[in-house]
Amino acid sequence: MTKTINIVLAGARSVRQGTGPFIAAALQKAGARIAGIVGTSSDTAELARRELAQRHHITTKGYVDLRDAIATERPDVVAICTPWQVHAEQLAIVAEAGCHCLVEKPLAWPLSTPQVDELISAFEQRGLLLHMVSQWPHTLPVFESLHGALTLPVQRFAMRLSPISIGPTMIPDAAPHLISMLQVLNGPGDCEDIVVTAGHGGSPENSAINSLILDFAYRTDIGVTQAQLQLQTCAERPRPAWYQVNDLKVEREVVLPEYQQYLTANGRRIGLDDPMGLMAAAFLTALRDGPRSQSNTGFNREQGFYGCTGTFARIHDIWRYGEPLRRGHSNLLQLADACRAALV
Repeated sequence: MTKTINIVLAGARSVRQGTGPFIAAALQKAGARIAGIVGTSSDTAELARRELAQRHHITTKGYVDLRDAIATERPDVVAICTPWQVHAEQLAIVAEAGCHCLVEKPLAWPLSTPQVDELISAFEQRGLLLHMVSQWPHTLPVFESLHGALTLPVQRFAMRLSPISIGPTMIPDAAPHLISMLQVLNGPGDCEDIVVTAGHGGSPENSAINSLILDFAYRTDIGVTQAQLQLQTCAERPRPAWYQVNDLKVEREVVLPEYQQYLTANGRRIGLDDPMGLMAAAFLTALRDGPRSQSNTGFNREQGFYGCTGTFARIHDIWRYGEPLRRGHSNLLQLADACRAALV
């Protein structure tokens, strides 16, 4: 019999754009047990506990201190779904406690490269799985159903996303999605020759930056991909999104209130299995499978991660090892630094 994986989840509410409730539901559906949740106060923890019970049929305990929750529940995994401003502190607590970790993006912003290296090393040295939420790659099989098999390596990639944030904060909020797609398709790389174009609210009363376009070269061991990230502030769900691989584009369509997702292209529409659910299942599979050597992650320097995996779930092996996590954070710093310099 497969052992049930027990999870403590920090950040179980969705006040603005939080994913905690959806990740909790996805993990439970994939076979894990949500043993406890952590809120910022006893009132918010109790509110989150009731909401999880009512909306997702999750029965759990509420805590206000992450260390207390870990000490009491002794979980296998801690899922960090809190605002990214507190990720670094919580990651250190989780590694010290000897728990595996699923963490929302961005990993630990705005930490420097040496600081992030130290955090990742804390998990590596203890043989712990550190996995960052990255659901968009799980839409690639439906992309192929619409357009046919991908030709790899990818020469051009563009993505439009609609974060709730404004200005430079849109970068840590949304760019990890783009980075996850580039890493899956062509492997870890560097963002070079970055050009930033900013758009404003359009009136003297609203001069805040509400759109950004970042054009750059994504250089890996297998070549250079011309990449573009389009960001447009959007306060309400569902938020517009699309991506394009070479000349082939798909748009995401969301039907409410079920939040059923589709990819559409050329007048065709195909339903998506919940990408968050697929991500959660891949994480639990990776945890049950145990450590693999980096030479067995499915990466092929001519095809990228996706092209040689055999089974699509293996693409998430890229998040299990230090190099892609480190390089992904480096990419985020590269894009954010370019944005900051352009907006001075």
